Amino acid sequence: MDSFKLVLVFILVTAMSPIFYCFGQNQIPIERIEMMSNKPEPFILRDWKRVAIGYDSLVFNLDLKGEYLPLTRINKNTLNYPEHESFHQHTFVGDTTRNESINSFMAIIGATLCGVDKRNQYGKDWVLMSEEWFNRECGLNLYSDAVGRSSEKSFWYDLIPNVLFYQLYDLYGSVGQFDNQFVTIADRVIECLEVLGGQIEPQKFPNMNYRGFNFGTMQPFPDVVSQPEAVGAMGWLLHKAYVITGEKKYLDWSDLCIETFSSFVESPVFELQYLYGTAAAARMNAEMGKKYDLNKMLDWCFDIGPLRRWAHTLGWGAVVGKWNGMDASGLLAAISKEGNTDFGDFSFIMNNFQLCGILAPVARYDTRYARALGKYILNASSSMRWFYSAYLPVENQDCHEWASKYDPDSYIAYEALRQYKNGKSPFATGDAMEYGWAKTNLSLYSSSGVGYLGGILQTTNVEAILKIDLIKTDFFHDDSYPTFLYYNPYSTAKEVALDLGESNFMIYEATTNKVIKAAATGICNLNIPEDSAFVIVLAPSNGKLSIHDKKTVINNIVADFD
Repeated sequence: MDSFKLVLVFILVTAMSPIFYCFGQNQIPIERIEMMSNKPEPFILRDWKRVAIGYDSLVFNLDLKGEYLPLTRINKNTLNYPEHESFHQHTFVGDTTRNESINSFMAIIGATLCGVDKRNQYGKDWVLMSEEWFNRECGLNLYSDAVGRSSEKSFWYDLIPNVLFYQLYDLYGSVGQFDNQFVTIADRVIECLEVLGGQIEPQKFPNMNYRGFNFGTMQPFPDVVSQPEAVGAMGWLLHKAYVITGEKKYLDWSDLCIETFSSFVESPVFELQYLYGTAAAARMNAEMGKKYDLNKMLDWCFDIGPLRRWAHTLGWGAVVGKWNGMDASGLLAAISKEGNTDFGDFSFIMNNFQLCGILAPVARYDTRYARALGKYILNASSSMRWFYSAYLPVENQDCHEWASKYDPDSYIAYEALRQYKNGKSPFATGDAMEYGWAKTNLSLYSSSGVGYLGGILQTTNVEAILKIDLIKTDFFHDDSYPTFLYYNPYSTAKEVALDLGESNFMIYEATTNKVIKAAATGICNLNIPEDSAFVIVLAPSNGKLSIHDKKTVINNIVADFD
């Protein structure tokens, strides 16, 4: 009997049966995540979507009055696009000089992921006004973190604004000159790769042992600390350019970038760019049959890497264990050397929001990592509450007075969290006050990405079993059905209620490649085994199911990639 007939037989059997479950035996552990608690204690989950929407309404409200308010102002003297106004947004509360695209782009994208229309809010088109960060007047023809600057001397500051613009383009489409900017950015990235020695035929990897690249002079910036992970972000950008344009050159260069990224022996992790290389690798493996070393890349995302190693730290990685008797696992941080109780681990919240949002779709493209990623997101989404004033004693933070008066719902986070400071643990703080950047350590730059988490998370009827949307942050994805990850951290099986409303769905479970229900409506209970994950796909109940190149396809849309 061929595989298609076997699937049809299975559908007929399960259609007459109660909810079916089977523990997926093919899950691949990620070593550092395995060291974390299955269920953090205490488990305290903020309503991250509510936080994101509240943050947006606080930060973009032009009419607020008070110390350091409003946090955004309109700029009518624009440089790159004088035909329309732009806006200036604080980087920290109490900082009026810096105006960074990374901050504002994440805020717009995050709010949009949580349902806010940023093209029409408070009478302003915040999406169109974002064009001002595309530095065309100086001839750079790229998005930068600052207006009018020809180079940032760092791959991080040159590439991440363009990565975020691509996400904005996916969410809002043809706004202003977005169409032209989208293609121009991809071509500029290829120019950079060629200067760095990259070549398609015969294949030659670019030399990524630089801190950054001057897109004005087209020369790299040497530095003691290089950012080789940048090639991952480049691969992500070029893959998206291929998805939209269909031009083979973008696919070829994207493949070269991810091959380069995959070839690294030592962790290239510096900040965020590695996430995008990992996400691109997972998708290209699934859709195109590539063989990038995804397992190694995911280890890099959590393990302690060597590039950001300070005197008192081992390097950059995910926290494991308890602070002051409470689980802090999942926070990305500079990990302290053992026994250092003066400083301890040093975590920054922006990185945590990005990691959750950008890596979540990996569980759809390779379901073998569903359990590991579900466990990580569960830990991180609980631990991140500590960055917010309302979740710490007054003596465990820098700026409680301003926060309690002007942000009583605690929507703005501190930039950083130290395991130890002034004899307190944990302690919410940041670099701004120490280095004179701002009057407070309450950081818009760090808080603005909260919607990446709020947009993908929902609670269920079982505490600590989250419903994680695997489509929401999968930018430029192909046609797909609603797909959700559920991780059960308990030592016993749990029944999770799936509310389908009045619609009729086929319920497909991708970790076990099984149809749970051929036709279901209303409330259905998923019986999830202990310490395991389900990836649930909601397809049309009358869908035609078939197998193509190992992929499960329903009505010509892929439901399961292997």
